[in-house]
Amino acid sequence: MHIPLYKKILSYLYPVQIAKASTVHNSVLELCLSNGQFQLATRDALYSDGDRYRPLTIAFNHLGALLYNVKDVLILGTGLGSVAQILQAKGMKPAYTFVEYDETILQWAMQTLHADIVAKSKAVCADALLFMNDYKQQQDMLVVDIFNSRVVPAFVTTEDFLKKCRLCIKPGGHFVLNYIVLNNTDWSTVERSVKSVFPDLTVLENGINRIIVATV
Repeated sequence: MHIPLYKKILSYLYPVQIAKASTVHNSVLELCLSNGQFQLATRDALYSDGDRYRPLTIAFNHLGALLYNVKDVLILGTGLGSVAQILQAKGMKPAYTFVEYDETILQWAMQTLHADIVAKSKAVCADALLFMNDYKQQQDMLVVDIFNSRVVPAFVTTEDFLKKCRLCIKPGGHFVLNYIVLNNTDWSTVERSVKSVFPDLTVLENGINRIIVATV
């Protein structure tokens, strides 16, 4: 996506709106440029923030040198592809499968990601739950970053869905789940549910975000 130079300069003073849309899944979507990087926002949530996206930056910093073994990544909940942008900033160039149920978001991601990333990517417009019912391949890493506004859909933390996720990760591979805690009691239930499928996990905190990182 070509952005005029003056808008890039202005983005270091304040966020510059590049596009706006209303879709079946999101009544308000805004694509902005902030400090030279693309942001994706809804009315009350920030879905993507380039390689500055904190939850996934924290997860990947935790994995550290283990990331060098990652050759392919499945991403459920694409946003603008912050997973790929963060890994690229770290010098890594795995292949990606991006799964996103909002076609506009997926289009914006493919338009704004670096050409080197797009060349090694497969973009799938699909509901993550339905996608995982039929997906049989295995990846080195699976990242789940699915939200309706600030709420993680209930299916994401069900035992059935988590088991399907585990089956799609190669032995020694990694599972990353970004979750927002709105209720501490609910979070305790979620943590137990995830741990029953991914016992070797670490929970990292960033404000109300809980980032689960597990090794299979």
